[in-house]
Amino acid sequence: MNRLLVVDFETTGSNPRQGDKIIQIGAVAIDDGQIVDSFSTLINPEQSIPPFITQLTGITDDMVEDAPTIEDAFPRFLRMLEGRTFVAHNAYFDLQFLQEALLSQGYYTFDGYVLDTVELARLLLPMQNSYRLGELASDLDIEHDRPHQADSDALATAELYMYLYDVLQRLPLVTIQRLQMLVSSFRSDIQVLLRHVEMEKLVELPQLEENEGKPDSHMWDVYRQLALNKAEEKLEASLKRPQFDQIEYKSFDELLEETVGEQGSLQRNVASYQRRDAQEAMMRAVFQAMHDGVHLLVEAGTGTGKSLGYLLPGVIWAKQNQQQLVISTNTIQLQEQLFHKEMRALQQALPFSVTTATLKGRGNYLCLRKFEQALDEPVEGTSQEIRLVKGQMLTWLTQTQTGDVEELSLPTTGQLFWQQVKSDTGSCLNRACPWFSRCYYFKAKDRAREAEVIIVNHALLISDMQAENRILPPYDVAIIDEAHHLEEAATQHLGKQLTTTQLLFLLDRASLDKGGMLHRFAEELTAWLPETKELAKELIEKWEKVSIPLREKVQKWSVQLFDWASKRAEETTDAGRETVRYRVAMFTGKSERIKKSAQKIIQAIGEVAQIGDQLLQLGRTEEKPPFSLRSLRTDLHGLLQEMQKGMELLHFFLLEQDPQFVYWMEVETRMARKQVHLYAALLEVSNALAEPFFAQKQSLILTSATLTVKNSFTYMLNQCGLDQLPEERVRTLSLPSPFDYQGQGLVLIPSDFPLPGKDTEQNYLDAIIQGSLDVVTAAKGRTMLLFTSHSMLRQVYQAMKERLVDEDVPYTLLGQGIDSNNRSKLIHQFQTMERSVLFGTSSFWEGVDIPGEALSCLVIVRLPFTPPNHPVYQGRAELMKEAGKNAFMSMALPQAVIQFKQGVGRLIRHHLDRGVVVVFDTRVVESRYGRTFLQSLPPFQIESGAWPTLRQQIPEFLGMLPLDDRNE
Repeated sequence: MNRLLVVDFETTGSNPRQGDKIIQIGAVAIDDGQIVDSFSTLINPEQSIPPFITQLTGITDDMVEDAPTIEDAFPRFLRMLEGRTFVAHNAYFDLQFLQEALLSQGYYTFDGYVLDTVELARLLLPMQNSYRLGELASDLDIEHDRPHQADSDALATAELYMYLYDVLQRLPLVTIQRLQMLVSSFRSDIQVLLRHVEMEKLVELPQLEENEGKPDSHMWDVYRQLALNKAEEKLEASLKRPQFDQIEYKSFDELLEETVGEQGSLQRNVASYQRRDAQEAMMRAVFQAMHDGVHLLVEAGTGTGKSLGYLLPGVIWAKQNQQQLVISTNTIQLQEQLFHKEMRALQQALPFSVTTATLKGRGNYLCLRKFEQALDEPVEGTSQEIRLVKGQMLTWLTQTQTGDVEELSLPTTGQLFWQQVKSDTGSCLNRACPWFSRCYYFKAKDRAREAEVIIVNHALLISDMQAENRILPPYDVAIIDEAHHLEEAATQHLGKQLTTTQLLFLLDRASLDKGGMLHRFAEELTAWLPETKELAKELIEKWEKVSIPLREKVQKWSVQLFDWASKRAEETTDAGRETVRYRVAMFTGKSERIKKSAQKIIQAIGEVAQIGDQLLQLGRTEEKPPFSLRSLRTDLHGLLQEMQKGMELLHFFLLEQDPQFVYWMEVETRMARKQVHLYAALLEVSNALAEPFFAQKQSLILTSATLTVKNSFTYMLNQCGLDQLPEERVRTLSLPSPFDYQGQGLVLIPSDFPLPGKDTEQNYLDAIIQGSLDVVTAAKGRTMLLFTSHSMLRQVYQAMKERLVDEDVPYTLLGQGIDSNNRSKLIHQFQTMERSVLFGTSSFWEGVDIPGEALSCLVIVRLPFTPPNHPVYQGRAELMKEAGKNAFMSMALPQAVIQFKQGVGRLIRHHLDRGVVVVFDTRVVESRYGRTFLQSLPPFQIESGAWPTLRQQIPEFLGMLPLDDRNE
């Protein structure tokens, strides 16, 4: 394994057996960790190169016309390959072309070792967002200037392999040994590589022990054959409240002046700080609301400095009143930004110290005891994907400090496996667990308990409300940022969901496979209490008799449900799923079997759970069982609780529905897996928020850049149930942005574009494509296009790519879900690449911050209305109609306006920015409600007219002198 050849082939297609050929070879030889040779050549495939391959690789028929054939080029390549391991990124793609070429030239096929850097990267870089070569190269600072050119790809893959080998060498010996057991039957030869590294480490071990004692003891906490990233300290059981520093009493005004004044500590310590009147007004209003015990809604325009505007008064109030402050965000991105950036900057300026912690829902944290048990399950019979996920998590344990699943890049199978190993109440041994002192969840809880500021997300805030405040430490005051998402988060987390895959996975965990949890429980139990052997055997046989046909029933029922849903479903989301709203009464005639089957499944799960409970009772004695049995018993108890929950959900979704909820199913008709997602959402969330949340808390600060519609807070007050409180309990404050929108921004609305829904869809699409091309060429790239559906994004992206290919200076198109699903990666590429164009859907409408010239034009393709056929919208609209309200004006329009404001807010991010917003949806000027959108925006210049005239303003406006030069 010290001699390798890293290979990349460019080809005419993906199937060599159907005649696809190699058109370029790139090869890099590595000996003992050093690149020693390289070879690259174009190949004449003796057939035409398809246009899409030319578009991807840049290789044309003319370029290969005089190139050598594979017969001429192969001898040099094969001399390099002799005696070496074959390495490639997605190795089996390149290997199939190699084998086919060898056979066609009369050679034997390659029978040496094969390593796949995709597989290796997934195993060793579990926190990586993408395993595409280009994105790995970008993240790891590997030079890769010509993607899809074999020589550049091969060199980048060689550098990647050497990086991965270095990561592997730095892993502790126990992790490498554990990994070997998991990869034993992988298609590639990773096990051989791991064995090679293990032998190197074993040779070095005596020397290391002699020089340093226990090897790597300063880096790893090795316990029960698992190596963890060494934490700073272990957890001691603690129930204490935080110890607040006693600070010298000063009034808020004095502390404010000392911090943000002309000679204040922020000016001295934070280089980017600028004093802003609106920010100080926000600080005073936030502190006063907390002091007076009232709720406050603050709309803080872009550039106000919203985060500091609430953090400073919140921290001062909490410190002076010796209370914990909870801060909630909708996105993990903002949660991390507040914790790692904003609070650290604030701490530099404060005259006292502040302790801060983040906390997420319990299911976000890994249970080390359950993961240890999962590793002990036999490898035989476990899918390669699950073994790879276990391997990823083994590596991750040597890297993570938090055990938070958000750090991991898990495939769908891995997300299901997470359900087996996540921390939960039902299967927790608490202080009796040998992993308690290292438990990620209890460490996070302990940090939160002792912190003065706790940063959570809306999901946990709502869960704590549901759990009657048993999750978070007690609090009276909280700040809710990204508050325009609070009602949406409440809808999601006060609702219910179940998937057919979840149900099948639950039954898989209840299987009697040898080495499975149930089988091991019976073995451990009868070994400890031999007198239970006969009864345990009888119960296991009963379990088997019911559970095996049960899985078949669920499988058959899942297909029936999928067929029923897919025949009736429509596209209502931009996630690629189709949706159907349903009521139990709809299951009539032949469809009634769906309901009847659900009833039988509930009954059978109940029988299995009853047998499981009898098994648990067998082990109940006064004598303390061994840990392994206690651990398995806890897992069985947790499994039975999940079965109970599964039965309740099936009953709720398919037998006896609650009129307070709206029900729907989602299916992915284009996927091979016939999976059904069942959802239910509360129709009236405002009532659920008003009494148990807003009425009970002393002061809640809700803030966002978008809380008003036409300068009114009415919609947000209604959505959150704040209109149900006495008027004196709620205050509002709207703070305008300090930016000069008249001078910095221009909104263009073509009046001659087809009207969505009125003209044919093709005419509308053609106009969007041409209009987008006009904007992009006028702005020389530097444009982001915001869509409301993935399908339209793909169509416009593809058409623009084809039409821009002939431009003298190339454009870089970056499509969400096409070039990457990773938003931050796409934004980074957009900011750093010349003439780039970014295509995004829902997640790009907010939270994207691209100051400067990189983003100079923003295109809003369509007004962001919720689809009228979405079940939640339909259910709530019906309720409003019954109450004599207009659902469009009371709900659809305000929702769309807030999303529209968020989208437009992506453009001007700094007082020196300049940019153009183009809205292709003519409803914004032609409909009666269109002015609501425009009246809710900051005071931009707004122009409407014929597109050929309007588009000429783009280069004129962007070509003006920068703002800082105009005023000189």
